[in-house]
Amino acid sequence: MELGYRVIRPDDIGTQPLLLVQISLWRHAIWGVTDGEKAVGQAIDMARVCRAKGLRSVFHPLEYPLTGACATETRDVMRRLASAADLGIIIHDEGGTGDRRLTGAAAKQYEKQVREFSRLCHISIENSYNSGDITWFWNRFVAVASDRVSITLDIGHLELAGLDSAAFIRNLQPALVRRIQFAHLHHHDSNATRDIKDHRPLVPGCREIDALRHLLKRKPDVRVILELDSSAEGMKRSIALLETL
Repeated sequence: MELGYRVIRPDDIGTQPLLLVQISLWRHAIWGVTDGEKAVGQAIDMARVCRAKGLRSVFHPLEYPLTGACATETRDVMRRLASAADLGIIIHDEGGTGDRRLTGAAAKQYEKQVREFSRLCHISIENSYNSGDITWFWNRFVAVASDRVSITLDIGHLELAGLDSAAFIRNLQPALVRRIQFAHLHHHDSNATRDIKDHRPLVPGCREIDALRHLLKRKPDVRVILELDSSAEGMKRSIALLETL
């Protein structure tokens, strides 16, 4: 296992003693971080800083769908990110009309975009839109793709979807386990009294840590990224918990 952390702002880089970072950027953000065109340029600059510091990095653009009305904008952003990418770009699964599976013209568009981008850099597809149906999605869009397309397994999103993340990993078909390159980790607390129930720091004995143990038995070389506030105390406690595995 290689452990890393999420960065959003330039000052986040170097806040933790880890050599792997995920540079996350948003198309729209109303909560006080840079977004849109400015965020793309900032992310590329952050990747250069990471390289200069000897850190490995992966981009994670959010709210940039590969299908629909935003597809052209996404294509332009992805090409720019790919030109500066180190370990690649993590994207999300997507759905079709009426919360159905991605099929027909939309599925062909998604597949075409993934194929095009994977020629430029490594592409990894994360479960976000519909974790309950993600094995179908990965079989449809990853298993048949080149080795430059992989899986990002978000364990916290499995719990958010009401799944037993440990059981999911134990039962995941071997062909998909082999395609996992990254794992996202954060705690989902359905009993939390605060509004934010997801992307919380890990706690001793939580199911996400148990699930990661099962994943490491099947895929010991996975890169694990903590998707938390990089400078908060919760990040430090979560890193300490994982370093005991």
